Amino acid sequence: MSNWVQVRAEEIRRVEKEKKAAGDRQIAIAIDLKAKFAPFWDALLGVLEQSVKDFNAEFPEPERRIDHFDKIAGSMFIRRSAYPSAAVKIALGNAGTSAQYSISRTPRKGSNAIEKQANLSFVLSDGVVGYAEEGFSTHEDVAKLLLEPFFEF
Repeated sequence: MSNWVQVRAEEIRRVEKEKKAAGDRQIAIAIDLKAKFAPFWDALLGVLEQSVKDFNAEFPEPERRIDHFDKIAGSMFIRRSAYPSAAVKIALGNAGTSAQYSISRTPRKGSNAIEKQANLSFVLSDGVVGYAEEGFSTHEDVAKLLLEPFFEF
């Protein structure tokens, strides 16, 4: 009588080992990719932070100032409470290759907020990280988009 149970068990163990190795390779690739995109993300947050400082220097009036700026691991929140109020949130995706942002504007007290949500995708081309979307070639381009609602008074 053949030992078919042992043969089948060895086959299952081999397939499991291959799946684990493939999963480990994918995790290693994702970690490497995220490490390449991290400086790009940090630079974007730096540009946004400096843009908020520049904005507040240009518009020191309390009703025009951006009064809330918060960086938390992987995300940033910017808000002006005075009307017309505006809020921007941008958060890095889990893979580190995209960021979701939302821009919310409330023209006056008692009116409904107008919100826009979208994604920014990052690409690695010839070892250089950049934006996948047309019209975005620099971090300043993104800062202009995200901070535009704060220029509405």
